[in-house]
Amino acid sequence: MLRVLVVGQASTTPGGMSSVQRLHERFLAGRDDVELHVATTYDEAGALRRLRLMVGGIARALALVLTGRVDVVHLHVAKGLSAVRKGIVVAAARARGVPTVLHTHAGAFADWFDGLPAPLRPVVAWLLRADRVVVLAPGAREVYTGRLGLGDDRVVVLANPVEWPETAPERDPHAEKVGAVFLGRLIDRKGVFDIVDALGALHAAHRARLHVTVAGHGDADAVRRAVGAAGLDGTVDVRSWIGPDERDELLGSAQILLLPSWWEGLPMSVLEGMAWGLCPVVTPVGGLATLVRDGDNGVVVPVGDPPALTAALDKLLSDDEVRVHTGARARESVRAFGAEAWADRLVTLYRELLGS
Repeated sequence: MLRVLVVGQASTTPGGMSSVQRLHERFLAGRDDVELHVATTYDEAGALRRLRLMVGGIARALALVLTGRVDVVHLHVAKGLSAVRKGIVVAAARARGVPTVLHTHAGAFADWFDGLPAPLRPVVAWLLRADRVVVLAPGAREVYTGRLGLGDDRVVVLANPVEWPETAPERDPHAEKVGAVFLGRLIDRKGVFDIVDALGALHAAHRARLHVTVAGHGDADAVRRAVGAAGLDGTVDVRSWIGPDERDELLGSAQILLLPSWWEGLPMSVLEGMAWGLCPVVTPVGGLATLVRDGDNGVVVPVGDPPALTAALDKLLSDDEVRVHTGARARESVRAFGAEAWADRLVTLYRELLGS
């Protein structure tokens, strides 16, 4: 029996990182060759609860590692305090001889690390020097090899998983209304305000046909104000963070997935949208640069370019067959990202580390 400790945030926390972790825990827990332990070190709750979780989660992880009750530690990490919390556990496991896997999620890790005071950088690098670092795309390798002082053989490229819908609804290319969805943090860097700017310039007939649902955690009121100022109240529905059931309901009824982000790792919302057969409209950042091929399984627009996004949407709304067929190709292109096969690859990685 392989004893695995997963360290990360609460599974109820909004965002892509927790979505990956939920699948990680679920598909490991369902195996008969894995004994799963979980240490939660963060939740988006009140300050007192966050402090209790951080201290309690780190203490639980250290206790399991130092008493020899786990064989391998898998840590989900972003940047900032997330990196420091996980680094403490990595260092303890290294001292105890327990292999560690650092699973990176922050598209802006390099900016955060490089912005640290110079004396702190080698300390953070030492803390995070795991046996293997998982990155989401080949282009992210050098971010960690150089900054953490790791050899290429210790950095593994493994794309995010997606829970594969066994069936996707048939999309009517000539539907009277075409649904589009944005799922992500409601902040500038995710491109949500670029979407508002782009929709305001759409051809009038296309704007009347399109209905966009924006959902995520962040300042929903700021997005609503931008939507109102652009005269798009009848076009855009702004919601706060939604759970998996409501997400799947949206993805099952829409035809377009929007994420014109300024930076990314490999966003779960795009993988989920593609798995449901939506046509993704994205920017070539992070793992999206290789996942989405313009004109084949999606549409790629430049970063921070609302006019280009307008043009892309006008084209998709004027060519119904292309829009639906591109969504179908998107679904097929992410079939290999299924969570069960992804979990198999992780267990193989754990066993390789133990064997070495």
